[in-house]
Amino acid sequence: MSKPTSRGVRRLAAASGAAAALTLAGLTPALAAAGPSMTANHGGVNISVPGPHNSLRFYWANNGSATWHAEKVAGSGTTFSAPSMTVDGNNVNIAAQGPHHSLRFYWAVNGSATWHAEKVAGSGTTFSAPSMTVNGNSVNIAAQGPHHSLRFWWAVNGSPTWHAETVAGSGTTYSAPSMTANNGDVNIVAADAARRLKFYWAVNGSATWHPETVAGAGTTFSAPSMTVNGNSVNITATGASHRLKFYWAVNGSPTWHAETVAGGGTAYSASSVTVNDGSVTIAVAGAKNRLRFFWAVNGSATWHAETVAGARTTYSAPSITENDHSANISAVGASQRLKFYWAADGSPTWHAETVAGPGSVR
Repeated sequence: MSKPTSRGVRRLAAASGAAAALTLAGLTPALAAAGPSMTANHGGVNISVPGPHNSLRFYWANNGSATWHAEKVAGSGTTFSAPSMTVDGNNVNIAAQGPHHSLRFYWAVNGSATWHAEKVAGSGTTFSAPSMTVNGNSVNIAAQGPHHSLRFWWAVNGSPTWHAETVAGSGTTYSAPSMTANNGDVNIVAADAARRLKFYWAVNGSATWHPETVAGAGTTFSAPSMTVNGNSVNITATGASHRLKFYWAVNGSPTWHAETVAGGGTAYSASSVTVNDGSVTIAVAGAKNRLRFFWAVNGSATWHAETVAGARTTYSAPSITENDHSANISAVGASQRLKFYWAADGSPTWHAETVAGPGSVR
């Protein structure tokens, strides 16, 4: 696994590991499993994933150890999407779609196996995997709402009172969103009905959401993934003909720049993006259920490709995070195993671990 010491949690990077389930049509049906969500946390790695019978499971390992510890966050019939996870001070937070299209939130103090459950929003409110981030003294969650709207919820740390906002109205949102916090703003990105890639931002404390078009009609064929990178925002998504696309904009600018990370026939799931020691790193399921990794130095449009795991190894969208000079990726493997991969920064050698065995992922 990663190195035995940790520099602590990079909250914004961790938020990009939401690995949302797709709601857009046209991607490979082989990727049927709901993907995991992963973050780094005070000297360890955390993974959450839907378990058997629509339960919610949590796994953790100390940096440098291949011993994974399992916990049940919520029992059968509670979880109906890929989860989103982040770290908040001394707590771990998980959000997922609950029964009857509700939205559920779970938290536990670091080092404790006691998970506390909250209902963020009731029946008929949530129609995708959520995305979650920490923003100052609050927790923020976004998800696709009823009638293809885009919804946002927030709560002050330590409070069970969740406040709801409509980011965009009916007919605007046709994928799971990705969200991050950035220089006093909250950012959300999602795909619309015309397969445009849409970006929304609001100043902290304001309910006024500003829309931008990142990429036009026919460009976006998966849920996106987003992270903050220095003075810019980075987004990845699967494009037309299974290309892997990357978009970036300087903070405060409505001008989005597009790059093709990998050409046709390379991307067959939603991707996951994070920043790692001066580079942007992306993980995605490739052709024949391979797990693929791409990286570029900040400021460069030259993308480097690596194969993390070969054919018939990867059956969900992956989640990626940075953890103490290494890149970590998690995805669902063959026979519904939960798999974990890591490589030291700058090394193309990927190490594989089985987090949980056959049948462990819904």
